[in-house]
Amino acid sequence: MSISIRFYIFAPDGLQRISQRVMNGLCHGKDAMPQFADTKQKIANAIIELADGKPTRVLEIEGTFLEFDQRGKVQEYLQRGFVQAMETFAALERSERLEPSKVIDIAPKLNRAKWERDNLWNPSKEDIGLIEADIFDRSPVTEIKHAKGTAEKPPPLTFEARNAIEEIQTHFFGIEGRIDAMSEQALKSFAFDARARAKDDMDNPLWLGIANAADRRREILARYRTGKGVWYASVDIISWDTSRLTGRTDSLVHERCNSKKEAEEAARRLLVENAKYFSAETSVEARVVCDLEWQDDRTDDDA
Repeated sequence: MSISIRFYIFAPDGLQRISQRVMNGLCHGKDAMPQFADTKQKIANAIIELADGKPTRVLEIEGTFLEFDQRGKVQEYLQRGFVQAMETFAALERSERLEPSKVIDIAPKLNRAKWERDNLWNPSKEDIGLIEADIFDRSPVTEIKHAKGTAEKPPPLTFEARNAIEEIQTHFFGIEGRIDAMSEQALKSFAFDARARAKDDMDNPLWLGIANAADRRREILARYRTGKGVWYASVDIISWDTSRLTGRTDSLVHERCNSKKEAEEAARRLLVENAKYFSAETSVEARVVCDLEWQDDRTDDDA
């Protein structure tokens, strides 16, 4: 037995299925659905039990909302909803732990109820029937379409290609480690020599890529030395599992700053403002990075 999840969107023209690839892309800001731009759509998450890869039972169907921005992206909405979920849940828990008194503050309960209304919905029997008909291939009256994203679907990775990628990746780790360990001066001469070798080898793109990586690393070191340029201050929350060995990181908030010093001051302020999310199960961490590093784990639109 195993568990799987399917995603559905109740679009204006009928129920559509969202693939795992597209949903992951939406959540990480790497995909978009411009056909739903500037709208709020009903999403259903169907948790399914499998046997030998085939659906045997629907364990649960959850209804949530996705609010698409003018580009058809949802990452900002998801981040905002996550912060609100943490705030309202924490406030409600605190209010429930208070000693009973004549004056009862119902604001935490009302705020939590509002968050649930804005972010959750209950699928009807008809909605559930449509989803189950698709899951168990019961030949619904109209065929359910697949909702399309804008990100290009990658070609299947063959066995040969996967082995080659894994072998090359081991060498990448070594190259990155050597580049990261060098000083600014060493990186300058290293990049120059790499480009010379590329030129002698018919503009070899591998040498050119190594030279570009060295240039980028040198610029990052220069940013830390001078403190100039665009910087980002951010606060992340890490939700740990029971073993405390692994955790999931979610960004709470970030600010774009015009210097390293300004970013450090912003990070201290954001850390104080969001310390309320700290608990035995969650860590709250602040970080400051220049824009070159920020683009490593953010989309260009966020930068």
